Amino acid sequence: MAARHRPVAALILSLLPALAGCGLFSREREALGDLSAAMTQPDAAARDAALSSLRGTEPLVPAVWLASASAADAPEAALVLVERGLAFRPADPDLLLARLSLLAQLDRRERQLECAHAALAAGHPPEVRAEVLWFLVDGLLATGRTDDAQDAILRLGALPGRRHDMLAAAWARVALALEAAGEPSEADRALRAALDLGPVGLSILRREALTDASRSTSAHRLVERAARDQPGHADLQIYLLVDRIADGDLQGAQAALDALPAPLPERLRPEQTALRARLLVLQDRLDEGLDILRARLADEPADPLALAVLLETWYLHRQPAADELARRLHAARPHLRDPQLARQVAATLAELEPPATDAD
Repeated sequence: MAARHRPVAALILSLLPALAGCGLFSREREALGDLSAAMTQPDAAARDAALSSLRGTEPLVPAVWLASASAADAPEAALVLVERGLAFRPADPDLLLARLSLLAQLDRRERQLECAHAALAAGHPPEVRAEVLWFLVDGLLATGRTDDAQDAILRLGALPGRRHDMLAAAWARVALALEAAGEPSEADRALRAALDLGPVGLSILRREALTDASRSTSAHRLVERAARDQPGHADLQIYLLVDRIADGDLQGAQAALDALPAPLPERLRPEQTALRARLLVLQDRLDEGLDILRARLADEPADPLALAVLLETWYLHRQPAADELARRLHAARPHLRDPQLARQVAATLAELEPPATDAD
């Protein structure tokens, strides 16, 4: 599950195709055509002027306000535009969710909670209520109201429709909050609820741990206890293996890698392969590590884990050769889905292949 506080620009890009296919009135369809033309203006000033004109002539079309917010240069400015759109279309779910996302980004938690409660009282369909409840949980956790957050998660789980990943992520965040508050038994219960819904909760724990050292310690304790209770849970064991590598305990990491439960689920095998290669590289066994990476990238040129280890190997040891690295990055680049990895690939290619100058 992607981060829930998506930038508004990403929200727009995902919404416009669906909006264009709706059974809209002809004028609204024309407005969406004008909007598409505005958003593809190569010059920012021309785009802003076109959007401003549309906001004046088509104030009732929610996509105009969403697109304008996506083009804003700061979250505060985006929020003003979304609020203005809601003045015309107060029940539009996309505008409501965009406002909640922006309030979360701006850390305006009480306002976020107020808007979430109001949206829940408005009778939206279950899929919209689910998104609103997520932002309610987020705001409650951010303001230390863990008990209320758990009640909101139970409401989320009672909605019709499958949303296992959302529930798993929410329970994992509750587990982390309870662990940080010194309630380990309640934290363990919440983590079990997350794990019962799949591995997404552990990804959320990892993301939260990367943002704060104290969260990293709490997350490690949580997972360590869970792994003792469920020694055959491969996702838990891999989480601890990654922590050992991060701590520089290469011997312990190697022992953990060798002791992973077998057979591993198919979805974890690329991660096992990348971790094996990374350990070999960190142990200065470069040829062995690179051989594993080459074999994996021959099968899947855009494998994100193998590419990440390949980039790390380049920056640590300047291996493989620059021409081989460039060739592999070019092969992967069109297929990358992770924005952070795509940026790193682009930056590395720029370093490997600086633009030619006139003198050249």
